Amino acid sequence: MLKLLFANAAILISFLYLGSHILNDEFIKSNSKVKFKLCFGMLSGLSGCVLIFYGINLTHNTIIDFRIIPVIITSIYGGFISTFISVFIIILFRLTFFGINYSSLITSGNLFILLIIFTIISRYKINFSKKYFLMTIVNIISTIIWISLVLKDMNLILPALGSFVISIIMVSTVVYYELNYISKTNKMYKKLKVDSRKDFLTGLNNVRAFNGLLDKTIRNTLQKKENLSILMIDIDFFKHINDTYGHHSGDLVLKQLSKLLINSCRTFDIVSRNGGEEFTAVLLDCNYKHAVDIAEKIRKNVECNTFKLDNNATAKITVSIGISSYPDITKNINTLLSKADNALYLAKRTGRNKVC
Repeated sequence: MLKLLFANAAILISFLYLGSHILNDEFIKSNSKVKFKLCFGMLSGLSGCVLIFYGINLTHNTIIDFRIIPVIITSIYGGFISTFISVFIIILFRLTFFGINYSSLITSGNLFILLIIFTIISRYKINFSKKYFLMTIVNIISTIIWISLVLKDMNLILPALGSFVISIIMVSTVVYYELNYISKTNKMYKKLKVDSRKDFLTGLNNVRAFNGLLDKTIRNTLQKKENLSILMIDIDFFKHINDTYGHHSGDLVLKQLSKLLINSCRTFDIVSRNGGEEFTAVLLDCNYKHAVDIAEKIRKNVECNTFKLDNNATAKITVSIGISSYPDITKNINTLLSKADNALYLAKRTGRNKVC
């Protein structure tokens, strides 16, 4: 029996890792929450069916396995809809594959009762650990009850309960730690993914994300036959801020400037920090004239803004901006960035605090 229960546990843990890879954040982002709940419920129900198939036959119609553990996980993470789908699939498989009999009806009724109890527990405002612990206790109690109702013979009940209850406790503990490990790993992966594309100081797109977004934007612009403009923005004499007030004050200026740039551009424009004190704004479907208006708005907002530094000090800064537009300035969209860069250096050479 213990060998078969071990195999059942191995199948369960395999489904845990399979589910964490299939139903990841990318799946959730690209699909609706309802579709996620449906898929989560079906995957949980499928795992329950496999666990039943490889379960242990105590008698001709009585099977013990760990099918309730996927239901617990689904109830915590997927809610009622996912849990209902999971329970429905498991019951349907149990009745279809093993036939309608006393044992099947008892276990089916037990599953529906657990569905209600788990749904109530999952809605309590308690943390994951407490929910999982309460549901595991309910699972053990329900196991004792339905095995006693189905087997009736004490010579069969006591050995079955002894081995199975201990196995549930051990496997539930392993699954708990596995779920925590998967959760921490996923959080770490998401953080690293965000950090690899976001500037650590300002929260804007970094140069890696900028390059990818620019390539994608160029393709979309050509496909839709739209306009596209780029602003290259550089803080004038930023070294003076760092030398006079310190690098931490310089960081404060960069953070405040980032917010000002976002507020000065349109909500769908792409603002990035390309390094040091250099920023870019990719203006989607924006012609040259409109790009000049946005650039002047940025320049004036920066010039009029008072930047807060350390020790209640303040500073005023200006920016130089270079503009390039497709197809107004350049017919070759691939030279858009270099043209904007050249315009920026022209603004720097001809007086700063200006748009070229």
